[in-house]
Amino acid sequence: MTIEQLARSTRSVFELHYESLTGLPFFTSFPLNCCQGASVVFGMLVSLQPTQHTVTVVKGNTRDRRESHYWLEIDGLNYDLTLDQFQETLGNRFDGIDAPLYGAEKHPLRMHFFYKERYSAVLAFSIFCQKHANLEGVDAALQFVHRKLATHEQQPS
Repeated sequence: MTIEQLARSTRSVFELHYESLTGLPFFTSFPLNCCQGASVVFGMLVSLQPTQHTVTVVKGNTRDRRESHYWLEIDGLNYDLTLDQFQETLGNRFDGIDAPLYGAEKHPLRMHFFYKERYSAVLAFSIFCQKHANLEGVDAALQFVHRKLATHEQQPS
């Protein structure tokens, strides 16, 4: 499975099963306010792949630092499984935010979320579990998504 296929399948699992992902804060309103949890889970899923990838979780902040957003850079390309949450609020100012982002060279909101912090997938997972959720809940959600993806992979296309 390519990274793009994994991203699309992961987004599909999030859409279909968000109510079951209770270990991830705010997932009952997916994709709204779910960027950190979605990015952490997807980053760990990519890290678990048999092929090695450079996975970076990016936290972008607005210039006034009042808003932040998380997405991933994987092998130099941008993946944002919750980008479409901004269509209603920022769609008149930015193009290309009406759907998730699957492997783009540039993030369409890179100038809005101007200041960026970068973390490895494992460090981002650790921070998320320590500050925003709990390890047991996040691990259960990660395992749930992993199982759903394995089932999805085995189904005929």
